[in-house]
Amino acid sequence: MLVLPRARAAEAWPNRAVTLLEPYGPGTNLDAITRYLSERLTRQWNVPVVVDYRAGANGVIGTEFVARSAPDGYMWLFTGPGHFTNEVLMGKVPFDPIKDFRPVARLASVMLVLVVPADSPIHSVKDLLDAARKDPDKLRYASAGSGSAQHLAAAGFQAAAKLAIQHIPYKTQSAALVATIGGQIDFTFAALATAAGQLQAGKLRALAVTGPRRSQSLPDLPTVAESGVPGYEFFSFNAVFVPAHTPDAIVRKFSDAIGTAVRDPKFSEMAKIQGFESDYADMRQWTAAVPGEQAKWVNLIRISGAKSE
Repeated sequence: MLVLPRARAAEAWPNRAVTLLEPYGPGTNLDAITRYLSERLTRQWNVPVVVDYRAGANGVIGTEFVARSAPDGYMWLFTGPGHFTNEVLMGKVPFDPIKDFRPVARLASVMLVLVVPADSPIHSVKDLLDAARKDPDKLRYASAGSGSAQHLAAAGFQAAAKLAIQHIPYKTQSAALVATIGGQIDFTFAALATAAGQLQAGKLRALAVTGPRRSQSLPDLPTVAESGVPGYEFFSFNAVFVPAHTPDAIVRKFSDAIGTAVRDPKFSEMAKIQGFESDYADMRQWTAAVPGEQAKWVNLIRISGAKSE
């Protein structure tokens, strides 16, 4: 009898506004996905499903807010690898990324694209490898900061290819791209959606993508692994978490609703335009994958030597 109130609450959920919180701010692949789901679920449930942004401290501020929220299914965290890396980068964060959350679903995988200035003498990954090995520590790559996806992708590339290259961190991915376009930097890894406009304008040249397979957005572009660094791959994730102790029935209902939404052809069309790969995993699948995902990102931080700035 004690479980009846919780069961009835789960059956009635949602009966008021639901918040999808992003800890990094608008303008990203994650934001496009979150807004798509917000619109879709608002129509499906006939209650407001709103997107809220609480950026700051590399995602820590928004993530802590969700961790401290009531476990009633009305506050959901839409996030990426920073969920696991911030604790390692900063030494301490005001929440436990595992114990304070329940995994809900993985939404997408996001590969990066390796780009050089349009007038660079480097026309392929082989050219880049040859140049780096000819003059160790001469080539410079940009990132959006220590521990960013761009930094970790390049650090993994450096380790896999056994290169000696310089890391030049910037505050944002856009600033890193501007420096690359201007020739102050030899190359960088960037999100496809972020680099697309500059590639189309002829200001950057794409050499390869970091995924385990070619991108549906740039199908003629080889992977880094195909291009001379066997075994290399890098892709981040977009996923959903919810405060620990949120009832199973609510988490399952939300996860299943996401699954239906991302299987819609409109989501695939958006993925192609935005440059990410639809990669849905439901509550059970994502829960099983989280320990390995956390270990992967912690290891990438170790390889990169990244520290909080």
